[in-house]
Amino acid sequence: MRLTGVAEATSFLLVIFLPSLIAKASSIEQIKDKKAFEKTIRTRTNVLVLFKKSPKDAPASLLQTLEKVADQLKGTALIAQVDCSSPDAQKVCKKEKADTGAYILRHYQKGEFHKVYDRPENLKTFLSFLKDPTAEAPWEDDPTSKDVLHIEDSKQLRTFLSSEKKPTLLMFYAPWCGHCMRLKPGYSAAATELKNEAVLVAMDVNKPHNNDVREAFNITGFPTLYYFRDGKFQYPFGGERSHQGIVSWMRKPTPPTRMPEVELPPQDVPMPEHHEEL
Repeated sequence: MRLTGVAEATSFLLVIFLPSLIAKASSIEQIKDKKAFEKTIRTRTNVLVLFKKSPKDAPASLLQTLEKVADQLKGTALIAQVDCSSPDAQKVCKKEKADTGAYILRHYQKGEFHKVYDRPENLKTFLSFLKDPTAEAPWEDDPTSKDVLHIEDSKQLRTFLSSEKKPTLLMFYAPWCGHCMRLKPGYSAAATELKNEAVLVAMDVNKPHNNDVREAFNITGFPTLYYFRDGKFQYPFGGERSHQGIVSWMRKPTPPTRMPEVELPPQDVPMPEHHEEL
């Protein structure tokens, strides 16, 4: 009876604690040699490979993030890693020019090298990149735009406008817009120069979930720049679309004397038809 009781207690403890003692299998594929690497690149169409100089050279935080990426994009993209300190993998690392630093991320698409991954190493950006590796990098991933406040949706915009007291310039843009692309460097530079005086905001309203914002502000062309004070709309931007033009105007804002040049959306992008309160 005593043995039976011990066995039952042991079984109970195993049921409770065993799952936590068993490490979860990694979702990152381990590539150990040239043959395995070539097979992976040949048979998978969307692969991000982490090449490490040694097992300890990649930050633990990066590996944890890549595990999450691999889990969320299973069946869409593959995350793999190569330990360049392994004799069997050294040929791969040398051939792929991945043996010069502590670690490097290289992307392969449809059996060929695509590019070195050069965007921020966070979950959101990895997911965005691997869902469409050939797309233009989002503006918020550009390190020169660190002083621009990038707003994702109408909820975040409402929260910002309800609490911000500094003078604010809000740029509504679309990734395909040529005028917007030309303005971005100057807008980012102005945001840095004015960061103690004003807030420069950017919002991609080409995203379907931001159609309500396009309608609320009656945005029919890009870029559209609006000036706010104490969270309330005042009038459209009326200065020159350049770094110094934005800085000068924000320090002495006045309504525009003429309508700025805008780029109309392509025909396949829905246009707002009426004005509503946001």
